[in-house]
Amino acid sequence: MSFLINKILLPLMGCLILSSFAAKSVGLLDFSFPSDTAYISESDDSKGYRDIVLFRKKLVAVGTDGRIDNITTSGEIVPVDHSFICKLNCAVANDDIVIAAGDGGTILYSADGKRFDRIESGIDKNIYCITSQNGLILAGTDKGVTLVSKDGKSWNSRKTGAKGNILSLSTNNTLSIGVTDAGEILKSFDGFKWEIKDYNKEYAGYNPYSNFKKISATQNSIVIIGSHKDGSPAVLFSSMGNVWVEREPFYYDDQDMICYLTGKPNDLTYDPIRNQFLLACDDGELFSLPTCIKCNKYTKISEKNLHALITLDNCLCIVGDDFAVFIQRF
Repeated sequence: MSFLINKILLPLMGCLILSSFAAKSVGLLDFSFPSDTAYISESDDSKGYRDIVLFRKKLVAVGTDGRIDNITTSGEIVPVDHSFICKLNCAVANDDIVIAAGDGGTILYSADGKRFDRIESGIDKNIYCITSQNGLILAGTDKGVTLVSKDGKSWNSRKTGAKGNILSLSTNNTLSIGVTDAGEILKSFDGFKWEIKDYNKEYAGYNPYSNFKKISATQNSIVIIGSHKDGSPAVLFSSMGNVWVEREPFYYDDQDMICYLTGKPNDLTYDPIRNQFLLACDDGELFSLPTCIKCNKYTKISEKNLHALITLDNCLCIVGDDFAVFIQRF
């Protein structure tokens, strides 16, 4: 299997590597300097990675069938051997531990990124997201329930008051903030007490109805991605999480014509060095959102859905269907 990539438009990016188990090369056309692309993948469209985190200079990707892989920034994949078969939806890591979580209340804990032990979560709800802030680890689950832990081994469940499933949580130095699939925005300053707002009710008549998928918080900006009722992408910006402004995901093509992102956004990450948010979308689409609203950039790297991405100092790593890994050099 191979892919032809016509342009890489993300600012300052080059040398794309797509990795898994059998390498092939394709060329990059109309690009500012020579580069090669390698692709390695397993062929199973119904399966794939769902999240990726950095742990001790290695990337850890998790996905369906309980799959956990260590991935180097050169694209080498080292599968983690364990016996837990379940869908893993999310992961979080710090200097000491890495935790993967997923369906049926599954939590897997590791102190080295190689051996994972199953931890009792106390619930059988699906866990969709996990994050950490100020010594707390927070996970979002079905029907507005969160899980809270200080060490990743002992967990307590708490009801936030949200009606929907908590699909995404993010933190900065000040607050924790999340979204549900019922269009709710959750905000907490301690990880225990949550303020709940119904975005679609509050902005009815002003902004289109939106279903949320992911949220990402920095010290200066908070961004939500999702989709409108007609399936078009939704992108919302806020400074403190109180007032939200919708940002049109448009870009200029080669003929300086205005085009719009069409793929459903699945994940986003912040690139602090270049001060931009980056979106991973369905149909292999990548989209950058810098501070300049007229400087959005678009590129298509695959036909496969992209589910998660993470930035390092000098590269962007994206994972998706078929357990494909894409490493983009800045």
